[in-house]
Amino acid sequence: MKFTVDRSQAEVKPFASPGEYIVTVNSCKDDNLDKNGNPVCILRFKGGNGEVISDRFVLKDTMMWRLQALISATEASINDGDQYDFSIGGAFFRFLQEFVGLQLVVVLEEEKYTDKQGAEQVTLRVKRMKKVPVDVDDI
Repeated sequence: MKFTVDRSQAEVKPFASPGEYIVTVNSCKDDNLDKNGNPVCILRFKGGNGEVISDRFVLKDTMMWRLQALISATEASINDGDQYDFSIGGAFFRFLQEFVGLQLVVVLEEEKYTDKQGAEQVTLRVKRMKKVPVDVDDI
């Protein structure tokens, strides 16, 4: 196997501004449990120019709409009516791992938050997920 050094591949570039971007689900990480004991997974999305953004998926009833949006946006090979038992340890993580490599459009919006030092910050967050249009120029 040959290897070519390309430092630009090591850079983690943030998305420059709010907007709609075609991304690929690049990885899925099991992030253990949130403070309420709900399983958490982090999906990492990669844009066409190497930009990266991560999004948290928490396993709780009020967040199931996000899974539905992910399934719809990626056009995953999952049929309406299919059922999954996330009470089995690791099932939620394994389910989300199946999305690695799939494409979708993410809508990024600015969100203000207060950091641990009490300073107000602004970051980009995934607010919506959509299907990649047939005519990519529509984005």
